[in-house]
Amino acid sequence: MQLLVLGDLHLGEDGFVVDPHPSWDRFDAVLTVGDVAHSRVTLTDGKPQQEELVGVEEARVFFRRLDDLGVPVLTVPGNHDYRRHTDLIRGTTQVRNVHRETCALEGYHVVGLGSERFDDGPEVRYDPEAVAEADDPDAWLERTLDRAGCSEADAIPAELGDRIGEFESQFATYTDRYETLQSLVTEAEASARRIVLTHVPPFDTSLDRITKSVPRIGGRHWGSIALKNVLIRHDISFVACGHIHEREGVETVAGTTCLNAGSRSAYAVTLEGEDVSITDVESPVE
Repeated sequence: MQLLVLGDLHLGEDGFVVDPHPSWDRFDAVLTVGDVAHSRVTLTDGKPQQEELVGVEEARVFFRRLDDLGVPVLTVPGNHDYRRHTDLIRGTTQVRNVHRETCALEGYHVVGLGSERFDDGPEVRYDPEAVAEADDPDAWLERTLDRAGCSEADAIPAELGDRIGEFESQFATYTDRYETLQSLVTEAEASARRIVLTHVPPFDTSLDRITKSVPRIGGRHWGSIALKNVLIRHDISFVACGHIHEREGVETVAGTTCLNAGSRSAYAVTLEGEDVSITDVESPVE
């Protein structure tokens, strides 16, 4: 099976508009990793705030033209277009939103998990350099409390207490996303191989480290801990993701070939049993 994987297009940003390349009709299916449309961003107190979505009509037209290819088009929302993602694909027949869903595709079982917030990244936010066991948020919380000289049964200092409340919310997000992915992955028949389509890359890899010049989070890993743990615990054939534009590329994570399709790029992914090969292909036509 040959898949076309499209990176974050951000249609509408600075008037950017594209069409599918005429040669794309040779693929068996198309995967988009999110952020087909773009939202403007402003900074408030040094933190990015999402503004209105631009490129809505451009994205609708693009999805309709992908629909005309006559092959399955599987997509998940990105952190820019998650609020309007369903609207962007309305009226198509071949395009399917697989966010929190699964889809059978020529002997493979595709699992989708896109974004549900603008500030998407690791479900639990902490300094990765200070954590030895990044795959266990509960153990990290226990160590945090120990360093503060108390346990969960003791009185927690007010300042730390505020942070713990935030952490609990983050842990709930982690648990939800991990259990969702695990449930979807295990739905597959024993004979089916699994593909994960997600916007955010796996955590602590070459695919998710933010450029050091970025304010507030520069230099940190900004991928999904839930996805990383699912890859460690389950046999996954291939992961397609995006989000961190500057980390476009391929890495093998826990035995799984993972592609960060980057920004406005297109890749051909050939799947033959357990073998995965990836090559650049024709980009969208401006």
